[in-house]
Amino acid sequence: MKCSFLLKHFILYFFLPLFIHCYKEVTNESLRHLAQFTDPERLSVNGSLMKPLLVERVSGTPANIQVREFIVNHFEKLGWHVELDEFKDMTPFGEKNFANIIVTENPDKPNRLVLAAHYDSMYVTDFEFIGATDSAIPCGILMNIAETLDDVLKGSSTNYRQKEKTIQMIFFDGEEAFKEWGPIDSIYGARHLAEKWETTSVSSPTRAMKNKLDHVEVLVLLDLLGTPNTQFPNFYRSTSWLFYKLIGIENRLNNQSILKTKSAKTGERLISLFNPNSYLTFMGEAIGDDHVPFLQRGVNVLHMIPYPFPKVWHNKGDNADCIDQAVVENLAVIFRTFAAEYLELDPLPHNEL
Repeated sequence: MKCSFLLKHFILYFFLPLFIHCYKEVTNESLRHLAQFTDPERLSVNGSLMKPLLVERVSGTPANIQVREFIVNHFEKLGWHVELDEFKDMTPFGEKNFANIIVTENPDKPNRLVLAAHYDSMYVTDFEFIGATDSAIPCGILMNIAETLDDVLKGSSTNYRQKEKTIQMIFFDGEEAFKEWGPIDSIYGARHLAEKWETTSVSSPTRAMKNKLDHVEVLVLLDLLGTPNTQFPNFYRSTSWLFYKLIGIENRLNNQSILKTKSAKTGERLISLFNPNSYLTFMGEAIGDDHVPFLQRGVNVLHMIPYPFPKVWHNKGDNADCIDQAVVENLAVIFRTFAAEYLELDPLPHNEL
């Protein structure tokens, strides 16, 4: 009896993750169809999506509010549920206003793939800091994922197999420190939202839930994106399977000759976006970012930040001029495919996933 009990638990412990993690890839035909959603104009630094984000947008300033409204309007036009998490907090320069933006394709669904980035920029006094990689471009990529997958995501779609799952996006305010990065001068929005969700009770008829954090299957945080030949380490063991899922997507897109292979700026060959052999493998604690308050509360995190950081990190070179169009288009189609496969979406109605 004891052996049978132990055997059952052994099987559950070692094989249940396989059932959880295994889902079918989209076909090559669907892969090519997803890639066709790319509109180079929308992903250009001078385009209608990215250009409004490429401004100084320090938390608490009119420019920050302007960018916030641009993001909100984008999702309202798509018909997504939009929530503003507005609050005040003390900074080295006194009390400031902050507002996280939370958008959800279908808030009635209990299980969520959460994609996130911060929309504020760093406070600098001696030069104009745009923060193109940090994180205007990541925000634009998230907005592009939403607009390109929106039709397939609709609840009535015959292509949607995961009826209990949806996609949610968080645009954090106040990631940057005002004076010096530290526990009380940084990630203002993330700290506030993680605490708020932890103390907000929810219920679901289909699964046991305590609070809003239980909605989150995984938090995928994008940061410092858009320059050529930087690579993502595999930071966390719990989401390593998703990291390798992304490597597989990149390989399949390359095999279909979909990804750009040369830098649009220099013509140099583009290397893989992923480095499974980084010395930071499973060392996510080495880098602080908006994910930390969620990680501390038990949320699974996939941190998509390159290391070493881009050379333009926190200097005046982090503007539109450093952004490589080929890299942005590659990132957009990779994360678009990732979202579609995670949710088991098929853009072609008659394909079987």
